[in-house]
Amino acid sequence: MTVEQNIRELRKIYGLSQEQVAEAIGINRTTLVAVEKGDRELNSEELGKLADYLGIDIAELVAQEIPDYEKYEQMIIEVVDRYYRETGKSLPKTFLAKLLYLTDFSWFYSELKPMSGMKYRKIEYGPVPDQFFRVYEEMAESGKLSVEQSDKGAYWTTLTRAGQADRRTRLSEEEKEAIGKVVHKWKDSNTREIVAFTHSQLPYQVSRLEQFIPYELITQEEPEHVY
Repeated sequence: MTVEQNIRELRKIYGLSQEQVAEAIGINRTTLVAVEKGDRELNSEELGKLADYLGIDIAELVAQEIPDYEKYEQMIIEVVDRYYRETGKSLPKTFLAKLLYLTDFSWFYSELKPMSGMKYRKIEYGPVPDQFFRVYEEMAESGKLSVEQSDKGAYWTTLTRAGQADRRTRLSEEEKEAIGKVVHKWKDSNTREIVAFTHSQLPYQVSRLEQFIPYELITQEEPEHVY
């Protein structure tokens, strides 16, 4: 995709109007229309403002491809649903983030490509995409997932609406099976244990804090330590 196509696609993903995006980066709607048509380029300052507003890296804006956000949402739904079917319990937010990370990187280990294409950043509490928090908040607000509050924070619950599973069309049966294997392995563990595991893996260990973790690093991990 071109930068202009990326901007249009990201705007649709986030459900933003041209007016909202234009205001966020300090231009008028007419100018943004020209940008999306390819008649006008954003300067570095405007690109920086847009990246900050969307919660992504500038490199992602100008890349030829952007992550499949719809597929990432379906991965979240599949993980939550699988975990509930395995345990009958709701899924802690941090645990969910780690299961998604292990799914993406273990899929890269076997297929040499990530499942979602999301970029995972090394932060103190583990590897996570910048967009994770915004995505789950939007999914909760839209009713795609239910969140129950407790004294320990937000916990995800499984889907309750019939037919939702049938709409996970971005995931192949092989990908769903891979998600199931990761969930099954960790179903009896707690958040502290899965966090400790991801922190002990080579990709997290050798990456710098606040930097994106290259998927390729997982191929150097021992097979039994991939997930």
